[in-house]
Amino acid sequence: MAPSGMPPSGMPPSEVPPPGLAAPRLVRIDLFAADLPLAEPFRHASSGHIDTLNELVLRLESDDGCVGWGEMRANNHYVTGDSPGSLAALLRELMLPRLLGQDATSPRRIADLTEGFVVGNPTAKALIDIALHDLVARRHGVPATMLLGGARHERVHCHATLPYCPAEEAAERTRTYLSMGFDTIKLRLGMRPFQLDVDRVAAVRAVLDAHDGPAVLAADVNQGWDSKTAIRCLRALREANFAWIEQPVPANDHAGLRDIRRAIDIPLIADESCGTPADLLRLLDADAVDGFHFKLCKAGGMGALMRMVAIAESAGRPYLIGQMDEGMLATAAAVQCGLCANALSYELWGYQRVAAQPFTGLTLEAGHMLAPRSPGLGVAVDEAALRLLFRLNG
Repeated sequence: MAPSGMPPSGMPPSEVPPPGLAAPRLVRIDLFAADLPLAEPFRHASSGHIDTLNELVLRLESDDGCVGWGEMRANNHYVTGDSPGSLAALLRELMLPRLLGQDATSPRRIADLTEGFVVGNPTAKALIDIALHDLVARRHGVPATMLLGGARHERVHCHATLPYCPAEEAAERTRTYLSMGFDTIKLRLGMRPFQLDVDRVAAVRAVLDAHDGPAVLAADVNQGWDSKTAIRCLRALREANFAWIEQPVPANDHAGLRDIRRAIDIPLIADESCGTPADLLRLLDADAVDGFHFKLCKAGGMGALMRMVAIAESAGRPYLIGQMDEGMLATAAAVQCGLCANALSYELWGYQRVAAQPFTGLTLEAGHMLAPRSPGLGVAVDEAALRLLFRLNG
């Protein structure tokens, strides 16, 4: 028998029940699929053509009857390497069965467990982490921000994004976004020939300059250039007065990022290069960029993303909080994190491009996402509209 206070032999400390009353345990796990058609399909340098969001939706239930929901996009091959089939198989074979019987009160405890289940795979870990935050917050009747240290804001300022499109269409979309209350526009660069980018930047800049009120232009290359091309192109676009430039080179090219940062006078933001807290620390050590773009699908969950926020703020570096285009449930998880952060800007409204989805509860008002008023993530789920992939009971 193990000495007093020590876990039974073979049970890792992270799996030991807390002292006192027995904690509620996870007893039912459902994994669903939801294919969400986009009203506005998009394309950029690394995505290819995307017209449907293939979402996985997770339902966790504990033995005290509490339920939590999570959502993550599965066709994220160009950022995380995931596909719907590979992500569902990983969850079914290696992760979700091992959650049955686990403590349903501590997202951090479960996050520690899932780190040991499989190397990498942050999207799968984020899906579980989001659902557990929703479950625990619903149990206590509070928004998920209360599990993250508490909200610092009632709303978050969002920027709108422009996909690859002709210059005239980019200008018209910019006018529409300004009329909706957005005052920051991020333009996707990397079209070929480069003159297409030049024309689009000029068209959008003209609309912003004519706007009656503050208006900011940023750009995202989505890994579309090498460092020499990036320096040449950004120098040619210097009159655009970009507020920041995002991920001009491939994710693993830290040297290229550093070269660009030294050559141009535009704040340089890492997105695909900055997935996990460890990635963030490596970028800081290399002094390769000015700031960072955090997303749940890369970080591995709400807890991990908030640790990245703490690191960036401690280092005095600006950061963005964003998402892939996803459904409202995944967006809500990022909004809950955003309400607890002080980001430079937030890319958290892509769910509005979805033509139809089984979620309700979020509010976009004058370019800002508002804090949900309901417990948990603040989003209701129409379970009947989801496609059950499998169910686990324990």
